[in-house]
Amino acid sequence: MVWLNAGSSLKYPAVFLPGERKIHLTGEAYFEVESDVENPFIVETDHLQVRATGTAFNVEAYSIDSIVSVTMVKGEINVLVESSPELLMIPGERFKYNLYTMKGGVEKTDPYKWYAWIDGRMVFRDDPLEYVFKRIGQTFNIDVSVKDTSIAKHLYRATFEEESLDEILRLLQM
Repeated sequence: MVWLNAGSSLKYPAVFLPGERKIHLTGEAYFEVESDVENPFIVETDHLQVRATGTAFNVEAYSIDSIVSVTMVKGEINVLVESSPELLMIPGERFKYNLYTMKGGVEKTDPYKWYAWIDGRMVFRDDPLEYVFKRIGQTFNIDVSVKDTSIAKHLYRATFEEESLDEILRLLQM
């Protein structure tokens, strides 16, 4: 099963080749993959590849972002980024890769924060305002920017569910 976030697209063949189930993602998607060791499920983006045989995970790979990431929910996956060695990920880990610096790393996280969008929620836990606005912009298909750079790094903690854009902006203003 696949959930696509706003501004995302998925390309897949009419019939998978023997030995793999390969798709191409642009944007963000949450995957729940049935176990099939003989036919691994492969998610390709422009900059990374995820190989799964039975698991749940979230991939963020918007073409306009400088960061691509994979968050593990359950099971395990292998992540391959450009010329780096393959990385094995387990639940509760998030891999972030910066396309400009060509550096990445794994951090422990609450996976739900990164895939709450499939339930119609935006979850922020000590995230800078510039990131909060980026996610709001993606969700509502608008451009939101921080004009006052002195507040761009201020950290916010909030959960939004079913609030309108006006209501979210009013709450952030408070």
